[in-house]
Amino acid sequence: MQIKSLTLKNFRNHKNLNLEFREDFVVFFGPNATGKTNLLESLYFLSIFKSFRDASNYLFSKGTFNLELHAVIEKGGRDHLLEIFLENRSGKIFANFKLDGVRKARKLVQNFLRAVIFDPTDVDLMNKPSDQRRRYLNMILSQNSPKYMEDLYNYKKVITQKNQLLYNIKSGRSSIGELATWNEQQAYFGSEIIATRKEYVNYLNQSISEIYAAVSGFSRPIEVEYKTVNGDSKHSIAANFKKDLFENQEREIATATSVIGPHRDDFTLISDGIYLTPFSSRGELRSQVLALKILELEYLTRENDRPILLLDDVLSELDEDRRVYLLKYLKGKYQTFITSTVPVEMQAQHVALREGWVTPASENTAAN
Repeated sequence: MQIKSLTLKNFRNHKNLNLEFREDFVVFFGPNATGKTNLLESLYFLSIFKSFRDASNYLFSKGTFNLELHAVIEKGGRDHLLEIFLENRSGKIFANFKLDGVRKARKLVQNFLRAVIFDPTDVDLMNKPSDQRRRYLNMILSQNSPKYMEDLYNYKKVITQKNQLLYNIKSGRSSIGELATWNEQQAYFGSEIIATRKEYVNYLNQSISEIYAAVSGFSRPIEVEYKTVNGDSKHSIAANFKKDLFENQEREIATATSVIGPHRDDFTLISDGIYLTPFSSRGELRSQVLALKILELEYLTRENDRPILLLDDVLSELDEDRRVYLLKYLKGKYQTFITSTVPVEMQAQHVALREGWVTPASENTAAN
């Protein structure tokens, strides 16, 4: 898979931008506040139709209410045109999607392009609040499985309705008997989500120690520990889920909040039973997250259909050994888009940006 061109209209600070891409490595460079990260954001938006930064209503250029993204994507030996049209009507976002000129339902074109984003804040992934690690899992698994995205959407709706009911029960306006239906739905959708996450964690644990050793030059056993409802199958997870809900019913009513389920789960890294994060140096944290990102790329790969990689000023966060390893690993495998304040010393297509201006595609230069 390769993105061959990108056209933006009213996307963030890019009012009208046309770019063509000829290389596996593309470097967007220029001073801060020139829209480098915005370009990566637009490429990521083409994948799951969500930003990795803000809600959709922040994507529009100042004073505009319509935006467009157009991308020519080579996939399976053919060029395809993916187009997204957003309209902001009084704060409510309306979207239309086209593939090869034909209007499509969102679910039919979502994840047509798959992308992995790595930005400097990811280095602190294991130190962030747990909701950020859940978001990390959801972003990956939503690209791999439309069903996971649908289960997640349904689960969030159930939790919203159930929390309102819990509040009404606490206030004496509803009866406890009304909880049974919502608990049943929560356990169903929740067990689907948990089972998918556990499968992904098992995938990570097959190779993370090996990848970490290659990235860091330091060999040690590493394991991802996922903290959630017990169970090895959807059936056993659902049974334990229902049991946990029953045992925590009084607590949920007292707090008017759902306290059990994948919306409260977390994961961490351990080595020989010891939590790694509190004892990891900055360099070790970089290696751990870099290993996760490499495995994320491989997880989303389908034979010759490979995701794109977006590196937002990450190379400056990595020392020379880790940069060399990453670039050697990526070469010839994944189309990679990199942001930097200066040109990068590597064979790549360099696109210079400065405030209010970007080099036309025909003037992009390669730097050795």
